[in-house]
Amino acid sequence: MGRKTLDADESLMDTSVANETLGEPSTEKDVYTDQCALVNAIASPLANRKLAKKVYKLIKKSTAEKNFLKKGMADVAKAIRKDEKGIVVLAGNVTPIDIYSHIPGYCEDKEIPYVFLPSRESLGLATGYRRSAIILLIKSHNSYKDLYDEVYEATNALYPEAKQ
Repeated sequence: MGRKTLDADESLMDTSVANETLGEPSTEKDVYTDQCALVNAIASPLANRKLAKKVYKLIKKSTAEKNFLKKGMADVAKAIRKDEKGIVVLAGNVTPIDIYSHIPGYCEDKEIPYVFLPSRESLGLATGYRRSAIILLIKSHNSYKDLYDEVYEATNALYPEAKQ
């Protein structure tokens, strides 16, 4: 009837399972290729493996700074409407696509670079949460300015015809 107590061995096992599930996003060739096969129809421009690794690293660094990473549809849409500048990162495996199909248009109107990554689960892991994320806005900060500039230029280079 009372509470069940855990043995020391069981508690160690539980934490090891939790550490395995809360890993880092994978950019290994096979895993990334499998994830790219599951993206939806509007996921363009889709980041290659090298760019995805840099974006995940940028996301991880931006989580350390307060108010420099916007997460979620409402926060990102509000930031875009208020003319906040940054890089928009969208998940490519979101269904239904009507949830965020208007965001690339907003970004092009406001001249904000955007890029799709293949997995929303990996976006969530990059932010340090188990919960998946469908959209992020990364703003520039002095602590990761070089990496931010590198990713900014790479995302702009993905779709040069839209930036004429």
